[in-house]
Amino acid sequence: MYFKKTHSSKITVALNIVILLLVQSCKLADLRTSQINDSQPNQEQKAIDLLDQVISNQGLKILAQSETYSVTAVDNWKGLMTLMNPLPKDNKPMVLRYRPMSFDGQFNYVASKHKTIYGTQSLQSYEMDEFGKVTFRNKEKITFSLAAIQYFIELPLRLRNAPILKYAGVKEFEGKTYDLVFATWDQFQPHQEHDQYILYIDREDGLLAYVNYTIRGMYLPMPKNIYGSLRMEDYQKSKDGILHPTYLYVQLNQLKKK
Repeated sequence: MYFKKTHSSKITVALNIVILLLVQSCKLADLRTSQINDSQPNQEQKAIDLLDQVISNQGLKILAQSETYSVTAVDNWKGLMTLMNPLPKDNKPMVLRYRPMSFDGQFNYVASKHKTIYGTQSLQSYEMDEFGKVTFRNKEKITFSLAAIQYFIELPLRLRNAPILKYAGVKEFEGKTYDLVFATWDQFQPHQEHDQYILYIDREDGLLAYVNYTIRGMYLPMPKNIYGSLRMEDYQKSKDGILHPTYLYVQLNQLKKK
């Protein structure tokens, strides 16, 4: 796979996950809010308008129209959670390269003596050595992680055409007001095949600030009632005109302080 660099940026991924004693539950995590009107069309215009506003404000059409893009990142796992890091190294600079709106991506560590490139193509993982030899390997954790990071970067674009888009009301959090957008696929009720998302859109600047999301397809066994939250912070503009968060804080269940 050959990637032509067309867009680059920096992101620090800080995984700040709280370790809890979890009881296996048969009930799936359900992110629907009480303010969602189930009698309205599956794609509500207000939800569409809010996502279009985010895409426009963050310049994400530039990203969508790129052949490929690259991201310089550091993933930083905290405490005992370092043992669960799905990638080969922790807290080391790496370059990720993606084809937008696909599941083709790859990454390598910038300062590593070994020039191995780890990648996925159509959700099949592989490794490429410094001589260009490709070996396909079944590494679910790398496939999942590469796709998850890409999905977070492209989230407003990915969810814009979700078949179920609902305005989910207003929420106050840490002294600010956010409009909420709910997104899922197939059916409104929670189900194992597809995830649910709640997007927090800042009323002041029209940027995506936080996300709640379910984790249906995790490569590790997980209690069904577990979900994740994402804080997107310190927005900066790349040389291509894309406004992107430079810190992604991934948290377990509901949003918490950084």
